Amino acid sequence: MADRGGIKRKALSVTDKLNILKMYDEKSVNKNQKEIAKEMDLPASTLRTILANRSKIESSAMTGSCKRQKIKHGKFDELEHILLEWFNQARTLNLPVNGNIVTEKAHEIAKRLNIDEFSGSGGWIDRFKKRHGIVYRQICGEAESVNDADIAAWSENILPNILKEYSSNDIFNADEFGLFFKLMPDKSLVFKREKCHGGKLSKERLSVLACTNATGSQKFRLLVIGKSKAPRCFKNVRTFPCDYVSENRAWMTGDIFINWIKQLDLSVKKQNRNILLFVDNCPAHPTTIPLENIKLVFLPPNATAKLQPLDQGIIKVLKQKYRKKLVLRYLKEMESKNPAKKVDVLDALHYVSAAWDEITADVIKNCFRKAKFVEGDYSAVEKSSEDFQELEEFLGYAEIDEDVATSNIRSIDQIITDKIAPADVTSIDEESEDEEEDDTTPILPVVNALDYVNELRRLVASFDDADESLNHLNKIENFLYAKNIKNMKQRKIDDFLK
Repeated sequence: MADRGGIKRKALSVTDKLNILKMYDEKSVNKNQKEIAKEMDLPASTLRTILANRSKIESSAMTGSCKRQKIKHGKFDELEHILLEWFNQARTLNLPVNGNIVTEKAHEIAKRLNIDEFSGSGGWIDRFKKRHGIVYRQICGEAESVNDADIAAWSENILPNILKEYSSNDIFNADEFGLFFKLMPDKSLVFKREKCHGGKLSKERLSVLACTNATGSQKFRLLVIGKSKAPRCFKNVRTFPCDYVSENRAWMTGDIFINWIKQLDLSVKKQNRNILLFVDNCPAHPTTIPLENIKLVFLPPNATAKLQPLDQGIIKVLKQKYRKKLVLRYLKEMESKNPAKKVDVLDALHYVSAAWDEITADVIKNCFRKAKFVEGDYSAVEKSSEDFQELEEFLGYAEIDEDVATSNIRSIDQIITDKIAPADVTSIDEESEDEEEDDTTPILPVVNALDYVNELRRLVASFDDADESLNHLNKIENFLYAKNIKNMKQRKIDDFLK
């Protein structure tokens, strides 16, 4: 079939259409649609149709195969959207799913949506799989590979179009990771004749949400999720280095994520900014959250290992720095006069926050570059950066909890609720019991602390290039003096008589 202008129509795949959109964006500054269509050897009507369906084309590329030529919608569009989200989270957790299971879930969704005419026939399941690029293949053995064509389509066409309206300072990525916060390495240097034996490996865990922009100029406070609402180590502590919430399995939930992102949205609004935030298709990330100053973008499913900046090395470096602090803590206590105290949740909050602060802007920019958010070569920087180098003896220690789940799958009812109505922020169901293993360390009196600050000053002054550290100690001393004077003013005469 030919267009009125005599140009033969072509069968275009989703990838072809993405390339056309990219070329159009580059040429539209100086030329009109008719001229651009002629240069592309396309009918003008075809170009107009592609431009009109831009959002559908880009959305289709993010959720399915880029090789198919037509973007089709089923008769039960709402049902399929809910089913597809359920399927995405099942595959994110690497759970096996076959056609019968999909059909059963489709019937379950139809019943909840009061769709009586849905039959779930064999023809429907075949069309559903074709529409969304779903195939049946072996999943055992090596890690699941990601379709390189879909990765390329995202990186070369979809991503640049999303980023073009935002500066690098306003482009953010957030991601959760599991952390065995007490875990020590299972390997060490030993004497040749020494029998190797150690304690039981600790699997006490936290989940941590990290968020940074593409330039590394703004790293938001970490959000740490623990099991206990009020660990004993929190007694008398009023200031924390990061945000802390509780969940009985230390998992991210939809409620926690909504509360976090709404607080972030409010903070950004006060700054009169608009930011772009990329997150993965984690089951705990609701897709319908009403936001004013944040544009929330979900990365393609099962591809975050290659597409998410935080997964390109930022989280790895953060864990390396955290665990280095942990090892040094235990080695320090070996020489300490005070009895050794187990690492508790409060210690973990301080260590992981300090590790987060130490990650340089260069590391962050390099990881965003590797994920194709920024142009440039990443490999050369990775080899030369000390932040990416790992001690050979501790190989694997930083990644030992890499595959720890940070969330649970959402039920069909939860997905339907999120699809039909915007999610509301509800109170977080928190565990109220204290952690029995946490010891309560007495708070040092201010007067004694001032003596320690003075001793620290003498020690720090004995080193070269200690100006900045001395300034920090002076600020701490001034802060403690002010607190001590305030406490003295609040004391009553009875206190002195006693």
